[in-house]
Amino acid sequence: MGLAYNEVDVVQPPRLRAGDEVRLVAPGGPAIRRDAEAIRARLEGLGLRVSAGAYTFQESETHRAEDLNRALRDPGVRALVAVRGDRREHRIVNRLDFNTAAAHPKLFIAGGDGAIVHLALWERAGLAGLRGDPAGAFGAEPVTLVSDPKAPTGELTTTGRARGVLLGGDQDQVAAAAGWVLPSLSGAILLLEGDGLAAGRIDRQLTMLRNAGRLDGLRGVAVGRYTDCGPGVLDVLHDWCGALSVPLIGGLDGENLPVGTMAELDADAGTLTVDAAVS
Repeated sequence: MGLAYNEVDVVQPPRLRAGDEVRLVAPGGPAIRRDAEAIRARLEGLGLRVSAGAYTFQESETHRAEDLNRALRDPGVRALVAVRGDRREHRIVNRLDFNTAAAHPKLFIAGGDGAIVHLALWERAGLAGLRGDPAGAFGAEPVTLVSDPKAPTGELTTTGRARGVLLGGDQDQVAAAAGWVLPSLSGAILLLEGDGLAAGRIDRQLTMLRNAGRLDGLRGVAVGRYTDCGPGVLDVLHDWCGALSVPLIGGLDGENLPVGTMAELDADAGTLTVDAAVS
């Protein structure tokens, strides 16, 4: 993909309907069985038929990548739903069949640990995706998040408005994607969150992204939760986000959110409104 984002045609896969088949996959490592069972129950409760990749619980990265590709190529499968593994999604991303993903769009649904897969599918195939609850795959209405000023990152909120494609997610995976599957962020709104990242690591990653030119042209920043990150994190984020001189909204719960679609950030109102991931 080139520079995003007012001109690019975002590919929104078809919305899900009761009776559709969805495939459980494990891009990040062998699935945790209790998580897989919980996700299956949730999907079946939504009226979906659930199948599982043959290697969902296997260690082999080659086999788990093949599971994703089989799902992408299977005309009966309408969406891929990631089961939590070992956060090793980056190990298999370059093995995905992006040509098929572009030719036959399917929705990829994953939590924050699937950020690098979402980024790769957008960068290589223009595909929007969905974070969190698969219930969001049934309707094409925009999603609006409201900032919680009492949340730790709520104090980062500035003023102003911005519009652009929402890209990003887990900061660790955004940084890992730089140089190969991180789309251009020029004209985009960057979503940032983190888990278990010390302040020094956050600082080093943001420094790398800046010095590599990957933050050039940002229109806005949306900040979610930084959990189990220790002291000093807000100081680092204050310094970095302030230096970008773009509208910023913090205090967001980005667990259930489309990514890769147009978004409107209104820091004055404390809202982030994102177009649906599906058509």
